[in-house]
Amino acid sequence: MSSNLAHQIEDPDDNFDLGGFDLNLLLVLNALLRFRNLTHAGKELQLSQPATSRALIRLRQMFNDDLLMRGNRSFELTPLAKALAPKVEAALGNISTIFNGRIQAPERFSVAMPDHLGLLLVSNLSGYFREVSPTTVFIPVVGLSNVISQMEDGRIDLVLGIADDTPQAFFCRSLPPVPTVCLSREGHPAANGKIAYSDLGQFLSLRISSTYNTGFGEAYDGLEALRPRGRQTLTVPDIHTAARLVQETDAILVLPVPSARFLAQRYGLETFVPLKGVKPAPYQISMVWHERWHRNGIHAGVRSMIASYILEG
Repeated sequence: MSSNLAHQIEDPDDNFDLGGFDLNLLLVLNALLRFRNLTHAGKELQLSQPATSRALIRLRQMFNDDLLMRGNRSFELTPLAKALAPKVEAALGNISTIFNGRIQAPERFSVAMPDHLGLLLVSNLSGYFREVSPTTVFIPVVGLSNVISQMEDGRIDLVLGIADDTPQAFFCRSLPPVPTVCLSREGHPAANGKIAYSDLGQFLSLRISSTYNTGFGEAYDGLEALRPRGRQTLTVPDIHTAARLVQETDAILVLPVPSARFLAQRYGLETFVPLKGVKPAPYQISMVWHERWHRNGIHAGVRSMIASYILEG
């Protein structure tokens, strides 16, 4: 290596042939600069003192500088060595980051989802991040308004919904269909299941506002396809308002089994499936994410956890 090595390290714009440099010497150089002692540096690197001395000789030749000078009781760093110390430490830190395989934890992770899925997932996702990535701030976004464009600019990391059309650079994974059930108050005339699904339209039908207010290229929650068609339809703002109306009226609400069970337990409701005729359609939803997160291990873990929890309840 030429005596211009020090200048080349100081000036990164100069051409520098890494092929002619033994990168193992960076470890020796870093230890020598930190300990200023051949014995202690060799001990850390598990090198004998003669081997450490030979490495120091090579480094002195390469940098055309003594690097370490004998003082009264110990070695002292030359001015060049003092200038090199932080650069060598930073270089080794960068190399370690490249090869150690650790996943960079995101500062925050935002998931947009329908409110009925939020009931099931928010606490579990919070626990997941506390365990796997405690430095990540988990941000649940309940609702699917304008979420595709928010994913494009990085404000949202994952969307749970149905997207009929997504731009390039997005991944969309459809989860297997989940069975659905009807939700009603206790003692409802249809709760025994003897009224066919096609006849449930005689009762009040509930529509949650986020289910139908969609535009081209947007995501929606898919509940509208499950709603019994009837003469009376009432639009409500959220799943809890819907549950209270089911509790106090003859309204019927059709939901995926995990969400229906959660609401039935919380509000004292009944779940049933019509015993004759066409059964309620299954519920299918997708996970949508930008390609920038496709190979991130933490993101993949979130997707896997969500999929298993939605499918298994």
